[in-house]
Amino acid sequence: MKNGKQSSEFSAKIEEILNENLFDQEDAVKTLTKTLMQANMLKSKNRVRALFTFIGLANSGKHYMSQLLLQADSEIEHIKTFNMDQYSGNFAAGMEQLNSPLIESEVTSFVKEHPKCILFFEDIEKADLQVQLSLYTLFASDEKSSEDFSHVIVIMTTTRLGLLIQRQDLRELMKSDPLQAHTFLMERLSREYMMVNGVKEEAFDKKLLSLLNEHTVIPFNRLSLTTLIKIGARTMHQTSQSFIKESGIEIEYTNVDKFVSLLTLSLAPYINARHIIKKLPEVLFDKIYDALKMDTNVKQIEFKVSDESILFLDEALQNQNALLKKISKQHKRITLEWELKYSKGIVEGFIKNAFFSEEKLTTLSEDVLHVSDIRFEDVAGQQRVKNELLEVLALLKEPERLKHFDMPPPKGMFLYGPQGMGKKLLARAFAYESDMPYIVISGADLFDASKIHKVYAQAYGSAPSIVILEDIDVQGFLSGVISRMNITPLVEELDALTQSFDSPVFTIATLSDIANIPDELNKAGRIDIRIEVPKLDIEARRFFIQEVLKKPHDEAIDIERVVRYISGLGGNELKRIGQEAALHAARKGLKELSEEILLEQINIIKYGTKLENKQIRDIETSMAKTAYHEAGHAVLSYVLLPNVKIEQVTVAPRSEALGFVSYHNDDYIDATSKEELFNDVCVLLAGRVAKMEKFGESGMETGAISDLEVASMQVYAAIALFGMDEKLGYINISGIESVYDKKLLSKKIEDRMLVWIDDAKKKTQKEVKRLWPAIEAVAKELIAKEVVDGEELKEIINKKIKNK
Repeated sequence: MKNGKQSSEFSAKIEEILNENLFDQEDAVKTLTKTLMQANMLKSKNRVRALFTFIGLANSGKHYMSQLLLQADSEIEHIKTFNMDQYSGNFAAGMEQLNSPLIESEVTSFVKEHPKCILFFEDIEKADLQVQLSLYTLFASDEKSSEDFSHVIVIMTTTRLGLLIQRQDLRELMKSDPLQAHTFLMERLSREYMMVNGVKEEAFDKKLLSLLNEHTVIPFNRLSLTTLIKIGARTMHQTSQSFIKESGIEIEYTNVDKFVSLLTLSLAPYINARHIIKKLPEVLFDKIYDALKMDTNVKQIEFKVSDESILFLDEALQNQNALLKKISKQHKRITLEWELKYSKGIVEGFIKNAFFSEEKLTTLSEDVLHVSDIRFEDVAGQQRVKNELLEVLALLKEPERLKHFDMPPPKGMFLYGPQGMGKKLLARAFAYESDMPYIVISGADLFDASKIHKVYAQAYGSAPSIVILEDIDVQGFLSGVISRMNITPLVEELDALTQSFDSPVFTIATLSDIANIPDELNKAGRIDIRIEVPKLDIEARRFFIQEVLKKPHDEAIDIERVVRYISGLGGNELKRIGQEAALHAARKGLKELSEEILLEQINIIKYGTKLENKQIRDIETSMAKTAYHEAGHAVLSYVLLPNVKIEQVTVAPRSEALGFVSYHNDDYIDATSKEELFNDVCVLLAGRVAKMEKFGESGMETGAISDLEVASMQVYAAIALFGMDEKLGYINISGIESVYDKKLLSKKIEDRMLVWIDDAKKKTQKEVKRLWPAIEAVAKELIAKEVVDGEELKEIINKKIKNK
């Protein structure tokens, strides 16, 4: 055992060597050397000299530190690296049972031959649990063994929690309260799991974790951009010196710091130590090779950087966080434009320009964090929703609002509403406005517990960040059965979140109906905020049409008319209008979009393709009957239901119907009165009544089937559910029937339904006769034009009623 002075000098020497060669890991070096000094000075019951758990991202220097320790510590003579993925086992074949004695034998054999050594177990979580238990048995102090590990340093590494330890709040906790940080990390490791043959398995053996908990945990920082450039400079210097020695050709650099910085950044997105050490020499040699091809008598190569490239580099490095975000989350690339010149045995390699570029062939998936480029102003309409989202945003940006009420930051919100109304765009716009990167889980991934865990681990480590769960009410096949997503993995992740104002993880879940929110997510402290995203308002629809009209179009197009026609359509459908209208015009060889083309594409999307006349028997008679049928609907609707605005009336036969009356979807549907419901039944009957008024008994056709079905259902609802019948009174039988499992009042309800239908029929016949001039005028207009716009309809009816 060394005395205090010897141990202090010994530790100082190790610390100096490690810090000289290992960048950005001062805290890790300090913790390691302090632990070794403690082991040297204090008697310990530990079986090993020291045991460390290195936690950090790949390529952060964990293995390199072990190699440096071998050089720095004179008491260590050898190092043995075990790649633990080789001990992952094959559970189907029982291989995990074979790996256990295998690793015990390898460890003990090596230690017998080299008693003063480092045993380095890389990615310990990749070994199966039986192997991990074997390592516990080898190194735990309470286990009996004949092996002497007293001069052995054991290092186990894991990339699990590598992102997590980069969080600013955790870094601060490590400094202010290392014991609490240690406990937190061990607790998080105990919750890590992996999927093995479709089965959820713990990533770490509990006994091994208890052993690691007794010893030293060392977190490793993510290497800074400055450090990576230093590694690039060192690599470039070694490459240059090796080339000069072998070839006798001199290499000189002007603005060497700028040159190596640009060369390193051009390796994006894979800017890590290992990639730089491997690939930077290849990039440099590519240019050397090009230079040698210019002339075999090259004596010197000079590398220079233009002023424009230096300016680009200085601006890029001015905010390194923003640069890394641009590279890693906005997925930009840094492209270098080269120029080679040869003169009198000297080749000048010139970085002429440097700039950001987009990927030509993307390799991205939804598994990576993104930075949104969609702003609220890019989303059409939904101003009320945007205002509510800004209020939620204020809770994250102004924590004092919540601290005043002793409230933690919210964990998330639901955006619910019909498909195609902008929920996904609004989620991404929220991410942009919050300046937080986001990651998406959608489709089949919602049914994958391991994917949900992976995404939340990534988001938690990269916090502040946003997780977007798209369409959580989607249905999928699980074991051959149609099912909704299993909400348990999501609940586990939400409950495990340690939320902070500095580094929140915010979840945005989208779905079509608030009623579909699972009960488990309704509990307080999970996803507490709910915001409805309703149908697109008229301003949003006008925005889409104006986007369409950026294409060549007839200046006479009535924008407001087109806007009226697209009520009820979602964003995806509105985008289709412009695309399909343009494709139609191009196919026909037209130079511009017309109003007729736009309206036809809208009707195709809403109601189906127009049928050819030859597909319909006796087209003229059929159209005439349809015209009076639809005119009856339209005129009585206009008179009896004045608050329901009509979009158009058409007799153009489509795949959905031979004709129809379409209505605007702008108005909010409030509670319906008895009078309104009864009048609606009259409107439904008006098609058949008007047709029979014109054509007699031949007007009683099957085309009224859907009208009669809806009318009958509404009458039944009025009587049996809404309590509107004067004879039966205020009743609702649906709840009672489900409790007593039997039909109630069926005969009386049937009798009253016949009375209601008969009363509606009589009123409809009376109104049809009274309004016949208007019905006939609309019918004739339909026969002549096929389509009557809502505004035209209004003029025809008002004119006939006024004249009458």
